[in-house]
Amino acid sequence: MEDWLRIGEVARRTGLTHRTLRHYDEIGLLQPSGRTDVDYRLYSRADLDRLFAVQQLKALGLSLTEIAAALDEGVDAAELLGRHAEVVEARIAQERELLATLRRLQAAADAGWDEVLGAIELTERLRHPEAWVRFRATLTDAPSAPVDVLIELLSDPVDGVREGATWAVAQRGDVRQELVEKMLHGDKRTRHSLAHTLGKLRDPDGVATLAVLLADPDEAVAAKAAFALGQVGGTPAAEALAAGLGDERSLVRDESGSALARIPEGLPLLIMALGNPSPAVREEAADALGLAAAVEGVPALVAALDDEVEAVRFAALVALGQVDDERAGRAIGEAVDSPDVRTRLVARRLVADAQAR
Repeated sequence: MEDWLRIGEVARRTGLTHRTLRHYDEIGLLQPSGRTDVDYRLYSRADLDRLFAVQQLKALGLSLTEIAAALDEGVDAAELLGRHAEVVEARIAQERELLATLRRLQAAADAGWDEVLGAIELTERLRHPEAWVRFRATLTDAPSAPVDVLIELLSDPVDGVREGATWAVAQRGDVRQELVEKMLHGDKRTRHSLAHTLGKLRDPDGVATLAVLLADPDEAVAAKAAFALGQVGGTPAAEALAAGLGDERSLVRDESGSALARIPEGLPLLIMALGNPSPAVREEAADALGLAAAVEGVPALVAALDDEVEAVRFAALVALGQVDDERAGRAIGEAVDSPDVRTRLVARRLVADAQAR
């Protein structure tokens, strides 16, 4: 009998109560291998090893049912631990949300419980199941609305609510860093909303993030980033957009070119891009210079009429037609006699349009 341990000795060695050990016996998790003549539980060394295994798995947060399955049914360890990790991650997310709420309410608590209850009520309206309630709350309570809740609404499934939240965020102070931390690595709708909001904020410090989004694998996100860079403006934004002219996706190239045409810093970069080795970049630059309609771009566009690629020549001709300049008019007039039928027809149309103005 010296190889056996009674329940009291097992409790002493493990720190578990008699009640817990009896419960493990009743549910079949740890049934003692022996009994005395008067039916006292007797535990073997193997029982003790199993008990230590139970304690170790329980320390990981596994339920008793999961522990039993792991020890008795041969459940795959990686699969079980993976499922449990997902549960823990969800619980951590909930705890973090609760912590953020408590910290937010703590600021209101300085003024009293009425303000705390008001803050709770506003948060409930911002998260209301009815879209119109959420939308109205973003518009009427922007100054006092919690920034983290507004950021949640930037990814709302309803367009109007997203726009309301974007407007509300734009009324606030420095929220860019929190926006980027919470949204940059989200799903494509979240990243799209981030680009949209950074454009509304027009914060030059957001250019670095928009440059990252300009290379986003989702074309719509990248195109929105290009548009937003045009809203922010400035030399760093223009330089990022110039890189976007070389994007392999036509929508991103188009938005980059259009954005460059809207900002003063973009004009010299578009003129420079007419000398780019890539025909797609040269064509995009010519189109954008037409949108800019700036006389500074005329010499480069006239030179592009001799480009080796037809699409670039055609884009340059059309762009010249958008500029009110004598040099542009002369170049178009010379193209009227071009041997290329398409060029000749377009040039004639541009001349006719200029005479009608």
